Amino acid sequence: MDNDQLQFLAGIIGSAVSLLAAIPYGYAIYRRTTRPHLFSWLIWSVVTAIAAAGQFVAGAGPSAWCTAAIAITCFLTLVASIFRGERSRAKSDWLFLGIALSAIPIWVLTKNPTISVCLVTLIELAGLGPTVRKTIHDPWSENLTYFALCVLKYFLAMLALGTWSVAVAFYPTVNILASVGVCILIIVRRKLLPKTELR
Repeated sequence: MDNDQLQFLAGIIGSAVSLLAAIPYGYAIYRRTTRPHLFSWLIWSVVTAIAAAGQFVAGAGPSAWCTAAIAITCFLTLVASIFRGERSRAKSDWLFLGIALSAIPIWVLTKNPTISVCLVTLIELAGLGPTVRKTIHDPWSENLTYFALCVLKYFLAMLALGTWSVAVAFYPTVNILASVGVCILIIVRRKLLPKTELR
């Protein structure tokens, strides 16, 4: 299998994983066993939609398919979080939202690809803030399987990249590390705070 075929296959599988991961996550939201944080999914919806559009314009190829699939699932989760998401809003949540939204125009306008990637990664991490805060307080309000699948989908997005540089590999790499971090956080906090203690 040559490199082009590998990128194509990784793009197809990565897009499928992104879409399929939303099914159990959406079902968990419906059952109210998972409560997505509105601020996190608002930030991620805006950022991934812009990123996907930029990748398609730049001719990123199969990797752009993964980003577009992620954008779709982010938007669907955003809608679900309006009706069945986390209701608490800490001051830190508003701070993370403000940081992320204020950085988006700078990211869109920057012409340097490496700086642009660093900015979008920081915006993504700011969006993770409210979810991390919520998960520390209630680790059973998030879905471990979903974040494990996030590790897989970003890994496949990396395989689908046509070229390797900081500008193209930094974003999926950091998202893999962030997803692994959330998985560890959920596991550790669940051991320290069993579901029965939250009732």
